[in-house]
Amino acid sequence: MYFWHLSVVKTCLGIWLGLSLVTSAWSADITVFGSDSTLPKMFQQERQSRGILVDILKYADHALRDDRNVTVKLYPWARAYRYASAGAGGIVGLSWTQERTELFDFSEPLYVDDVVIVVLKGYEFNFRELADLQGLRVGMGRGDSYGDDFEKARSTGLFATEEDNSVANRLTKLVMGRIDCALFYAGKAGFEELLRHHQIPQAMRDVLVVLPVPLRSDPNFLAFPKSMQMKRWLAEFNQVIKRGYASGEIPKIIAQNLGVPPQAHSAATPAESPAPTQSHKPAPAAPATAWGCGATSPAPVRCAAAAGKSPR
Repeated sequence: MYFWHLSVVKTCLGIWLGLSLVTSAWSADITVFGSDSTLPKMFQQERQSRGILVDILKYADHALRDDRNVTVKLYPWARAYRYASAGAGGIVGLSWTQERTELFDFSEPLYVDDVVIVVLKGYEFNFRELADLQGLRVGMGRGDSYGDDFEKARSTGLFATEEDNSVANRLTKLVMGRIDCALFYAGKAGFEELLRHHQIPQAMRDVLVVLPVPLRSDPNFLAFPKSMQMKRWLAEFNQVIKRGYASGEIPKIIAQNLGVPPQAHSAATPAESPAPTQSHKPAPAAPATAWGCGATSPAPVRCAAAAGKSPR
């Protein structure tokens, strides 16, 4: 009789522990990784996570009926992607590629922005398609991807890419003639906000030109490793995002981050996005010398020439 009671107690204890673990796992916060330097979409400021995508996630977290909280953790993009790929959490700001669908479950697009091409004044070129980048050196963020067509063109050597971990790095390379053009997110308004945030000297701003045709309109997704089994959660999340656009709340978030009136921001809504979706897819001002120029240098182009480098 004693052993029978002991067996029952052990069985009940095992069931209780199992249920506790399941409940604990279900109620744990949902971690989402992202880039710490992709202003104005997501960035760190005064140890706080800020930006368009961060604010959209906060909006959705507040609206979701799920008891779990969404916790955003920002790192250099390559590290954030590595953490998400390893199953440590989701990732926001991810571009859709066929290869990534084997690893991640994607949300509907949270935000669609133009990836702009920036060059030095006097070195503009007529961009209409990827073939127009032939033979050029293109600066971009480390670990960034701009869709399957871009990746294919890069892999075949149509153009060369120079990756970096910061906006300052990319602009320095452009000014010094080490790259021919640089890619930035969030359209022209986003690029101008980025220059203001980093307090880029006016002399440099005057010689930077955003080409009129963007590289592409890039849908930004929230994605989770398939191992996390987040499809049901993403289904509810998608509905919150759709309602947020329909009510005007998310467009207001985007406009506030870009510093423009709500009707003026250029981001397309998810419904307007041409990209495949889950249901359809097959600090203080830097001194002038930090930019490779003396404080009295008349223009970055001349600084590049003084360094013996050609801007193109």
